[in-house]
Amino acid sequence: MTKYGNKLSWAVGKKTVLCIGTTTIDFVSTIKHFPGENTHQQVIGGYWIRGGKASNNCTVLANLGVKVELLGVLSNWSVFQVLIDDLRARGIIIENCPRCDQGAPFSSVILCKATKTRNIVYCNNNFPYVSIEDFRKLDLNRYGWIHIRALYFDKSLPMVKDIEAYNATSKEKIVLSIYFDNNLDDMWPLMDYCDYAVFSKKLAQTNGWTSMEDACLQLDERLRMRWGLNLKRPYVVVLWGDQGAGFMDLDGNFTHAKPHKPRRIVDALGAGDTFMGTFIYALYIRERSLAVAVDFGNRMASYKCTRNGYDHIANILLPPIL
Repeated sequence: MTKYGNKLSWAVGKKTVLCIGTTTIDFVSTIKHFPGENTHQQVIGGYWIRGGKASNNCTVLANLGVKVELLGVLSNWSVFQVLIDDLRARGIIIENCPRCDQGAPFSSVILCKATKTRNIVYCNNNFPYVSIEDFRKLDLNRYGWIHIRALYFDKSLPMVKDIEAYNATSKEKIVLSIYFDNNLDDMWPLMDYCDYAVFSKKLAQTNGWTSMEDACLQLDERLRMRWGLNLKRPYVVVLWGDQGAGFMDLDGNFTHAKPHKPRRIVDALGAGDTFMGTFIYALYIRERSLAVAVDFGNRMASYKCTRNGYDHIANILLPPIL
């Protein structure tokens, strides 16, 4: 298998990107029409893929030649070994991942061509999440960017506080990005620590957001209502599917980044994870502006949808054919 993490790229000389979260087994089936109750249907196609948001972010970054590490609990079950082998083959660092003897999380994904919908059934099995003790075994001097999904507040808060403490005494600061897609009220205190806060469209219904601009305006108001000393104001990005993304600078100014729709969608699974990985790449590795990074993330998420998986993303590193 190609060692995607060893590509000659703009990432030479950059510190490691750390993604904290989970990796899962995703079983993907494509069907013509969604089946009725108590019926059987032959799928058009199917495959399994290593999933999980942090795991996918790592795959995207590794494909772009970035030195990247996953921090997440890995299962010792033999069926899970194929995922570990895949992580290693791609050059994704997993040496600091804790292990357990519990069955790994998995998802059943059904892609329906008639309705162009994606249905996901997820099984976690109360699988453990990395602890602050696991995090504190890391040498933070090795990292230039850390990305966390806001999934468990009690576990994430000590980690972001440790990053803040490290940055207070270090000349080379770690950039922290956090992805929010559920339980915003519970996760909101994490906003005080991150440099970039990315929100999913999934949050819209539960928070009453009617558009990406409305979401940014409400988030801006909530940020301005905070009280305390030395509160950090993050850059904010709100993803809105096929409508693109909205983002705010540190003064709360809103900008709409238009979508780049592919002519033909083959596989939209993981488009949001592709945005996140390429967004980090543009900001950290290529040192581009927020506006350029959001536009690049939109373009790459669209390009991801034109094929299965993530490996074709590495095509942007190839010289054009003359």
